Amino acid sequence: MSDDTLPIPGTIRGRAWWLAILIWGVFAGGQLASYLAAKHGHPPGEVAVVVAAWSAFAVLFVRGMITGRDAAIGDEAIPLIAALVGLTVLLVALGGGDFGGMAVFAAVAAGRRLPPARSAPVIVALAIGVAVALGAGGHGANAIALSLTTLGLGWWMIGFARLITTVRELRAAREEIARLAVNEERVRFARDLHDLLGHSLSLIALKSELAGRYLPERPGDAATEVADIAEVSRRALSEVREAVGGYRRPTLRVELAGAREALAAAGIDVRADTPCAALPPDAEAVLAWAVREGATNVLRHAGARHVEIRVHAGGEQVSVEVVDDGRGASSGEVDDGTGLAGLAERVARHHGRLEAAPRAEGGFRLAVSVPLGAAA
Repeated sequence: MSDDTLPIPGTIRGRAWWLAILIWGVFAGGQLASYLAAKHGHPPGEVAVVVAAWSAFAVLFVRGMITGRDAAIGDEAIPLIAALVGLTVLLVALGGGDFGGMAVFAAVAAGRRLPPARSAPVIVALAIGVAVALGAGGHGANAIALSLTTLGLGWWMIGFARLITTVRELRAAREEIARLAVNEERVRFARDLHDLLGHSLSLIALKSELAGRYLPERPGDAATEVADIAEVSRRALSEVREAVGGYRRPTLRVELAGAREALAAAGIDVRADTPCAALPPDAEAVLAWAVREGATNVLRHAGARHVEIRVHAGGEQVSVEVVDDGRGASSGEVDDGTGLAGLAERVARHHGRLEAAPRAEGGFRLAVSVPLGAAA
């Protein structure tokens, strides 16, 4: 079952197509019955050829059009259409007006299975051919009616086939969009977990080292560090649960407090501004992620002794800077950082600006600014 169809049971769908075959057989069979019921009869050899040709036409049409209803439009159907047109010519040549309606079936098959550029000439040729053949046989009224029917149904089937193609393309596009959305959500979730856990795990590793150094001679301080490790672990677990639930939105005040705690534990002097009183939630979340990423990078890579975190709001922009006096980083390290890449995506999504580069006087500077009206 395709994605855009109703959940019809297989038995019902099978019955529907058997009904279509039966209806087609009534119309096409009526032409054969009319031929066989002629008052003056037909030579046995001719009858045998006509019945064989009609049967071959029926098999090809049913296989190519009804049971092969999901077949694609393309040049691979040329042999099928050529066979149907040839059998139509044979049946009209032998049976005359009794088989004029076979041209309608052949035109419908051409419109459904061939590209428009190839099916249109076939349909026109069939319409003209049936008009000439039946007109020459003294069936003028039938000739005009069948010619117009052949042309009209054939052209209608071209439009129907193009509709089928459009639906398939839209279905494929929808599946591709869904696949890309899933992939984007996977990337977002991985980025959030990295940003959430990177800071906490770095702090846990640092405090574990401190506890190990304090343990022999300063068990009280070691116990304090172990208690901090337990607290950070519980907080990290809570954040991961919130991220999984889709409710996590970091705040600037909380992240500044966490950065002070983590950097101070590492023996780094921290000077941090007081966050602005009221910021739009989306803008504040971006700045909070920037503070977390900046503090994490200092703990992991900088080897700094002093860190300054500046928060500034003015005009239509709000910004945060994390500046350290460590060893800096090469442009390759900056470009390859998973955290900075994720932060850059967040900033770009909120129409902001990110700067991350070593300073000429030494150390590293991370700066993020976003519009006060930033929205996800």
